[in-house]
Amino acid sequence: CEKPLAPNALEAKQMADAAERKGVRTAVGFNYLKNPMVALAREIAQSGEIGEVVSFRGIHAEDYMTDPAAPFTWRLDPAGGHGVVADLGSHIISIARFVVGPIESLVGQLKTVVGERPFGAGRRKVEVDDEARALVRFAGGATGSLEASWVASGRKMTLAFEVTGSKGTIAVDHERLNELRLYTTGQARGREGFKTILAGPEHAFYKEFCPAPGHQLGFNDIKTIEVRALIMALAGGPKFMPDFREAYEIQRVVDAIVRSAREERWLDVAEV
Repeated sequence: CEKPLAPNALEAKQMADAAERKGVRTAVGFNYLKNPMVALAREIAQSGEIGEVVSFRGIHAEDYMTDPAAPFTWRLDPAGGHGVVADLGSHIISIARFVVGPIESLVGQLKTVVGERPFGAGRRKVEVDDEARALVRFAGGATGSLEASWVASGRKMTLAFEVTGSKGTIAVDHERLNELRLYTTGQARGREGFKTILAGPEHAFYKEFCPAPGHQLGFNDIKTIEVRALIMALAGGPKFMPDFREAYEIQRVVDAIVRSAREERWLDVAEV
């Protein structure tokens, strides 16, 4: 299925439960998790290479809904779920969970920037969010912030995140999706700084495309990696991730942000 899995967490849970009862293998299209640099970020964060994870800061910002004259589309229909928090926010939530771990509690904020848009011969009120933000606490003790916007002027594909640890920091930006920037403590004074690691055959998925580093993967290559993983799972290979159950957990965070924003309070994700 495409992401997000369902309009809300209840329906996502029903889908996950039904698939598990039937023993059906499932897959959901959070394709950026197949980027070798995202996989490397997870490896570094979870191996202790940057020490204890202290914080995660993530954003998915684009500008395809910036123009107020852009027509009302299915993305803006509340019957289909939430706004940018589901459309783009779910991507950064998926990465946060993949790299750092489960999100335990949060406080959310939503904003509609363009209040109405052209629709047919008239105009239609926009009832979903154009911007979404959340402060979060992870189950492992780290804190963080998440942000999503489809009205971020000039931003074409800013799906970016930083993981700060007690001994270093990781930074990834999908506008430069073949790079991971890494800072570690203990460097000589006057020589301190981030180094840039280029995707290469030592990293997950890359070597299936090219035996040489620095030759670059693109968006469609990431989709190809995703499809390959699905085919291998259907053929009896490793389980595809994220599956319906993980997509349900992502949707719970989406719903928690929406509910927290409406109730103007911190919310445990377990309440959703």
